[in-house]
Amino acid sequence: MMRTEMVSSTPMKRWRATEYEEKGRIMKTDVFIKLFSNQYSEKEMQGDIATAFQMFRNFEARFSRFREESELSTFNVGEGGSVSEEFFLLFKKCREFHTVTNGIFDPSILAVLEKIGYKGSRLPAISEAKGLFLQMIFDEKKKTIQKPKDLFIDLGGIGKGYIVDKVADFLFKKYTNGIVDAGGDMRVFGGDKDQHLDYFAIDVENAVTGETSSVTLVLRDCAVATSGTSRRNWWYQGERHHHIIDPLLRKSVKNGIFQVTVIATHAVEADVFAKTLLILGLEEGFLFAQEKNIPALFVGENKKITRNTLFQKYEWKA
Repeated sequence: MMRTEMVSSTPMKRWRATEYEEKGRIMKTDVFIKLFSNQYSEKEMQGDIATAFQMFRNFEARFSRFREESELSTFNVGEGGSVSEEFFLLFKKCREFHTVTNGIFDPSILAVLEKIGYKGSRLPAISEAKGLFLQMIFDEKKKTIQKPKDLFIDLGGIGKGYIVDKVADFLFKKYTNGIVDAGGDMRVFGGDKDQHLDYFAIDVENAVTGETSSVTLVLRDCAVATSGTSRRNWWYQGERHHHIIDPLLRKSVKNGIFQVTVIATHAVEADVFAKTLLILGLEEGFLFAQEKNIPALFVGENKKITRNTLFQKYEWKA
């Protein structure tokens, strides 16, 4: 968050702020939560934040592919069957986004990640066959999901956004001002009362140039997510790879786009669409964002920044 002297439209009140952060210990990312209240005590706020962090931990325990005992890992090594209600809901969202993005969002790219050296799962020999995700069969009444035996799912493209929304919804039932941030997948509600603001001023890091901020956003009651190729890089068999996979080419994306930032109502949408636009590249991604009314900012490897008019509406202008 950016500390600034922007002027609030409401008179000053006695606000208490409580925050907590854990770096890299949950879902291999930094998780930060901050709440503001002029009604509840700091002790009560701290208790609610502790509950929120436990929600993050519970989600990781259930849906991480890196945990052999997780519900996701158990699902991956079989042919499906009965699943929990939340598991069913999450997979329905995956299927919906798969359709909306014309297959660009594809949680079944785990085979590709494993092949190019992004290890962590204990899976049998896996197939790289395309189109397996569409072969899943959902039974709404029985809460069952059937899948091909050689289909394996990675929820890395949707998980952070999903749990950020779940935690934010939980906190918003009680607090009208706060922020939930998981490695740049962020949901804000109300404003930054430390700065006497009715909104949050959010800096978007430019990973190409290393600048702290390529743009400052003015956000209230919405979400933002940035997807890029600068993190989770590794070398395998003499070639550099990263975790953003083109489901059509079946390899790490290399299209001249370094990162994409998207603003949406919910973090899960921002998370999925940021990755989708990054995979599509500047030309196709820009058109997709226009068609779907997605505020988007693209940062190229050549340091060029491109944004659509929808995104410009959220930018702070001095």
